[in-house]
Amino acid sequence: KGMAEVPKKAEEALRSKMKVLARRRCDPLIRQYVECTKEHSFTVMWACREPLGSMNDCMHRLTSHAVLEDVKRQWVAAGRPGNMEWMPDVG
Repeated sequence: KGMAEVPKKAEEALRSKMKVLARRRCDPLIRQYVECTKEHSFTVMWACREPLGSMNDCMHRLTSHAVLEDVKRQWVAAGRPGNMEWMPDVG
């Protein structure tokens, strides 16, 4: 099953939706990292390494090329909806 054929403009919109959903799913980890940076202003590089890694792992997992290809397949399968409310299932 090859890549879904999707116009460039639609792919950019789908990539944006994917990132929005990833941020929502990763929000608790993003918040943990932000809180850590507030508590450790001078030692952030060392003190917040673990929360940063967790946040990055979450975001990368939900915004990979494979996830984008799945989002494109979902969009095509849904009949290429043009409405802004349509959202794919990510993660």
